[in-house]
Amino acid sequence: MKTLKIVCTECNSVNSIKTEVENESILCSQCQAELDDPFPVEVSDESCTTHIIENDIPVLVDFYSTTCGSCMAMYDDYEDAALAFGLTVRFLKINADKYQKVAKEYGVSALPTIIAFKKGQEVNRISRQLSQVELSLWAEDLL
Repeated sequence: MKTLKIVCTECNSVNSIKTEVENESILCSQCQAELDDPFPVEVSDESCTTHIIENDIPVLVDFYSTTCGSCMAMYDDYEDAALAFGLTVRFLKINADKYQKVAKEYGVSALPTIIAFKKGQEVNRISRQLSQVELSLWAEDLL
């Protein structure tokens, strides 16, 4: 039976889960939040780093600003793409105006920038608005 480390989107605790569990919600061992909730998660510098480093599943991080037209135009597409991935790819959003440490650490200079991570390592990045289809295909390629 395979075990994965999954970071809770509510309390940021690291959970070890069995992947063979089917047809039931997988809950956080600390706060009982659903770990398989597919909606993108708004993160801070600290929680973003935890998700990147600790998750065994790939992580997509959308660096955005509320004053960026392309960022806001991509908002719904990013959410819609995330719905298909549950516990296979974690979609995160970080406001680069409010949380600059991680953006600076990864050299984000244009918004929107989406960075893909696997096992804590950057594997790809795109600095432009993407459609739902493009986001879904990119996430699929991470599996």
